[in-house]
Amino acid sequence: MSLEKFDAHNDYQSLVNHVYQCTDFDFVGVALPAAGQSTIKWYFVAGNQNEQFRKIVLRSGIGIAGLVVKTGKPFWQNNLQRFEYSNQLYTPIAQVEALQSAAAIPIYTSAIRIVDGVLLAGYRSDQQVSQESTSRLANYLTTF
Repeated sequence: MSLEKFDAHNDYQSLVNHVYQCTDFDFVGVALPAAGQSTIKWYFVAGNQNEQFRKIVLRSGIGIAGLVVKTGKPFWQNNLQRFEYSNQLYTPIAQVEALQSAAAIPIYTSAIRIVDGVLLAGYRSDQQVSQESTSRLANYLTTF
């Protein structure tokens, strides 16, 4: 399925479900810019423990999704629970979903390479993520 032809609700949720079911990640989500605003929200998830993710609203550069949107580069980090609210790498999604590690990649849906969203996958256990984790996520985007 081409990302240019995405029906946002059905296709992003299908992508999230597919990654969640085909991998060992404990949580998978897609964050997108809120309509007409400069904020980012988590809209599509699988493996969530509760509905608190719906309350997270980020600005560009804040949290994992905000960093990926701002830089346009993949992100991975282990030991996420060490970051506190005052830290630049504080990530609310890791806090509300008890993620210990996570990898995230930008989603580009246009040829002009503007980041339109973020695909994130993480672990609640001590399992580590790396550059390879972001490559695996990118493969799901290109093959879905």
